[in-house]
Amino acid sequence: MTKVAAEYGVTSTALKKTCNRHKIPTPERGYWAKLGHDKPVRQVSLPMLTDTRLDQVHISGVTAQHLPEQVIKAGTEARERLMTASEPLAATGLTSSRVEEPPILGATQRAISKARPDAEGFINAQGRGIVSTKIAPTTVDRTHQLLARLFVLAETEGYRPKVSENGLELAADDVSIAFGIEERPCKTPHEPTAAELKRRDDNLRYGLSRAPWPKYDYSPSGRLSIVIHANSWSGLRRTWSDGKTQKVEAMLPEIIAGLVEHGALLRERRRATEESERKRLEAEARRKREEAFNSREKRRLGFVDAVHEQLLERSKLSAVLAHLDQPAIDGKNPAENILAWIRRRIQQIDALTSPEFLDLSARSAKLGFVEPPKDSDSEYAGGYYAYPSSPRLQFWSIDEEKELATPTGPLEWAIHAGLLPSSEGSPAKDETAEAAPPPQR
Repeated sequence: MTKVAAEYGVTSTALKKTCNRHKIPTPERGYWAKLGHDKPVRQVSLPMLTDTRLDQVHISGVTAQHLPEQVIKAGTEARERLMTASEPLAATGLTSSRVEEPPILGATQRAISKARPDAEGFINAQGRGIVSTKIAPTTVDRTHQLLARLFVLAETEGYRPKVSENGLELAADDVSIAFGIEERPCKTPHEPTAAELKRRDDNLRYGLSRAPWPKYDYSPSGRLSIVIHANSWSGLRRTWSDGKTQKVEAMLPEIIAGLVEHGALLRERRRATEESERKRLEAEARRKREEAFNSREKRRLGFVDAVHEQLLERSKLSAVLAHLDQPAIDGKNPAENILAWIRRRIQQIDALTSPEFLDLSARSAKLGFVEPPKDSDSEYAGGYYAYPSSPRLQFWSIDEEKELATPTGPLEWAIHAGLLPSSEGSPAKDETAEAAPPPQR
C-alpha cells in the first residue's frame, strides 16, 4: 500500500479509503509480518462488482513528480523501515501499551496545566520549549502520550526534540522542523439566544439586516491532528488527523516518514540556495574582475596616449627645428633663440618619455602593465578614490646614493639638468621679456 500510494502522490491511508469505497480488499494490519514468519494469513478475493459507478477509480493526489529525487527516495526508504518496524508491534498488540513521557515535555505539560480554556473550550499553549497545542482538557492525557510515542518513533529516524525560541521542534543533525498538535473543532449551527434576537430586531429598525450572531458554534470534537509547520505549498503532506475508524496514533509511521520527507526537502532547498548563492558570488567576482580589468586597460591606454602625445609634439618640434636650422649668409641665424628653446623642449620630452621616467611615472600612479593574481581583482571594482582619475607623465629628481626618486616640476628639472640658469643668477637673454617690435617703415 505504501509503495503504490507513493506512485499516485497520496498517502497509504488515502489509498486505503479509496479501496474501501470501491470494494477493493487490502491486506490487514500485520499481514506482511505474519507472512514473513510463516503464520497463517487471510487472503480475500476480489468480489464481483455490482455497482457500475465503481467501475473506474479516480485518485486525485498531489503528484510528487516535481519534488527532488532525493526527497522521494528519502520518504520511500523511511516508510519501508518504519513499516517493517511497526508491523511486528501491530501483530502483537504492543502499540497499545503506555509510553514513558520524556522530561523535555515538562514545559509543555506545565503550560497546558496552567492554561485556561477559551470561549470555545480549547487550551492554547505555546512558547519557548513548548509544543504548540490547541486542545480540549479532555484530550490532555492523550496528547501527552501521542507526543511521547511520536518522539520515540522519530528517534529511530534520527530526529530528536529540540528546544527553540518559538517552541519544541524535531531536529536532526542539520535540519529542524516545527510541528504542533491541534484538536479539530466540531461545527454546529448557532442557535440565537433571546438577547441576540432582540438585538437583531433593534438593528432592523436602523436598517441593519445582518444577524448579530455567528453562523456556527465551535466546540471540541476529540479529533486530534498533528501539523508540520514547514514547506508550505510544496506538495508534501503537512496534516494528519483522526478519521472515523483510524486514530492518529496508528498514522505515526506515516507521519514520521512525512517528517523525513520534509527534512529532505529542507536540505535540498538549502543546498539549492547555497548553490545559487555560490553561482551569484562567482558571477559577482567575474563582474568585478572584468570591471577591474577594463579600468586597468583604460588607464593603461591613457598613459600610452600621454606618451604618444609627447612623441607627436617632439615630431612637430623636430620638423620646425629642421626648417629653422638653416645657415645664414653672415653666419648668424635670426631664429637662434627659437632654436634654443626647441632644442631644450626636445630634451625635456626625451627625458619625460625615457624608459626610466616612464617606469617611475607608472609606478607612482599605481599603474601596472602585468595582470595581477585572480584573487586581487576584487580589491578594485572602480571608484572615485581607488586611483587617480588618469595617469600622467612626470619629471623626476633621482638621488643615486639614497636610491630615492622624487617627482619634480618641468622648471625645476630643467634647472637641475642645466638647461636653464638658476634663479640666483641673471636671466638668460632668451628668458627676458618680449622683445620690442621692429620699427615700422
